[in-house]
Amino acid sequence: MPERIAAQAEAGPNRPAVVEGDNVLSYADLRTRVNALARRITELGAGPDDVVALYLRRGTDLVVAASAALSAGAAYLALDTDTPSARSRDFIEGAGAKLVVTQAALAEQVAMAGATAVLVDALPEPAAGPAADGPTGWPVPALLPSSAAYVTYTSGSTGQPKAVVVEHGGLANLVGWYGEQYTVTTGDRMTQLARPSFDAFALEVWPCLTHGAALHIVPQNLLSVPAELVAWLHGRHISVAFVPTPLAVELIDLPWPREADGTARLRAMLVGGDRLGRGAPDGLPFMMYNNYGPTEGTVVATCGRVPAEREQRGTPPPIGTPIHGVTAYVLDPQGRPVAEGETGELHLGGAGVARGYLNAAPEETGRFGDDPFAGRSGARKYATGDLVRRDADDTLHFVGRIDDQLKINGVRIEPGEVEAVLLKQHGVLAAAVVPHRTAPDAAVALVAHAVLAEGVDPAEVRRGMTDELPAVMVPLAVVRVEALPLTAHGKVNRVELSARPLPEAQVKPEAPHGNALELQIAELWMELLGVPTVAPTDSFFDIGGDSLRVIRLVKAARREGLALQADDVYMYPVLRDLASAVLKAPQDDEQGR
Repeated sequence: MPERIAAQAEAGPNRPAVVEGDNVLSYADLRTRVNALARRITELGAGPDDVVALYLRRGTDLVVAASAALSAGAAYLALDTDTPSARSRDFIEGAGAKLVVTQAALAEQVAMAGATAVLVDALPEPAAGPAADGPTGWPVPALLPSSAAYVTYTSGSTGQPKAVVVEHGGLANLVGWYGEQYTVTTGDRMTQLARPSFDAFALEVWPCLTHGAALHIVPQNLLSVPAELVAWLHGRHISVAFVPTPLAVELIDLPWPREADGTARLRAMLVGGDRLGRGAPDGLPFMMYNNYGPTEGTVVATCGRVPAEREQRGTPPPIGTPIHGVTAYVLDPQGRPVAEGETGELHLGGAGVARGYLNAAPEETGRFGDDPFAGRSGARKYATGDLVRRDADDTLHFVGRIDDQLKINGVRIEPGEVEAVLLKQHGVLAAAVVPHRTAPDAAVALVAHAVLAEGVDPAEVRRGMTDELPAVMVPLAVVRVEALPLTAHGKVNRVELSARPLPEAQVKPEAPHGNALELQIAELWMELLGVPTVAPTDSFFDIGGDSLRVIRLVKAARREGLALQADDVYMYPVLRDLASAVLKAPQDDEQGR
């Protein structure tokens, strides 16, 4: 990647490389900043196969830092700054990161992680020009296809997150396929909106910069306002964009500005991160592509154009065919290929397979193994745990999972990881975390069933978990049980737990001083989030809300005549505070509020 980006800087130094708001970083400027930071990383002792953590918000600094880590020959580990800092420190320590690149305002949150901090906002202004950079950029250490490129964390069945090591060979294969699939040129404008820890960050950044296109950073506030995001994409002349599946399904039903020939400026929307349950609407003015791939498979393993809804006849779109350089096997439990049309577990081979888990115990590497179908020694494959079936034309259809992993708001979660945190809480004697639907059409939520010591408050246990887990991994509720039910084989009967009705509310929403507004908003929350109860002191985001559900809440509130904006929810996430804010707001929405 570093050599390819340096070549683009040499060929078109004045072309825009990274655009964030009104700030434009040219390829020459990018090379200068990357080289300066890469030198600093190298001076501090990080090089090939070392890990450099990036603790930065989405933006230009993050792109520069990731590029600099690669230019120093190291592998980058990008972390989210809005997750609990203790979790980020654990990830830094677990990956053995020598350095953490961050900003002065964020450094304290990861100060005890055992890595040397490199403050991007404290580095001296780099000198520009050929004398500082050399004609082709920073002299990258000799790298092999087997050299580590980036590290990203995923959940593990032992209850501990696992760090996946992705190699340069897999990343180069992804970039090469992407460029051909979407015919990327220097005239393209592409987006970066994925969270740093999401491996889709690699899908957005490296195909763009290695092909000399312009990477536009999507403003955070637009991710919760689909109509404004459409306008921004059009106004920025974005041509290719990755969009997480839940957001994509909001965008495709909106009206899109069109050119004279009836097409949009956007020609390709890539979706992924969750199961796509519908086809493309009739008349969608751009192509839509469904991308599938586990973290252990270098972002994308299969891809396919999303057919029109009329072609789907109510069935989910396929996950496509293997991308160039990737092989896909559909196998039975004995590791034998199943017949066409039959369901089996998807195994991936070829260039996209990651190296494995960093510092993993032997029992934690079971999904990685030798590829007996490759016809060469040393070939490896990865068992995804996903059930699929294959059509006659090699198209794959996702069927489900063979284990207990869950998808909550597009994030794959291992209940064992949540249980490990739950069992650390005071007074928790035994516990199991299971999926639960509070209504047939409600989203899947996590519910913890726990055997608790006398006097322990389940609500306090849940609050303790929020200090260690991201909001999406915190159970909707902790339910006290006398004992965990067991199967005939002595295992926890998770099916029975999932089927149990949730207990009645401990705190019902109250209408303040006889005003029913708080109760009205609470009912909207319960319907939208699929929760049976809401307390006046509950925060929207603590009980399952996210940016997409903010959009739906605003729409539902407007239908009931409430003058509610997305910003109100972010500013007043607690139910009682939000109700007070709405009560004081003018209820006439005719002025475009």
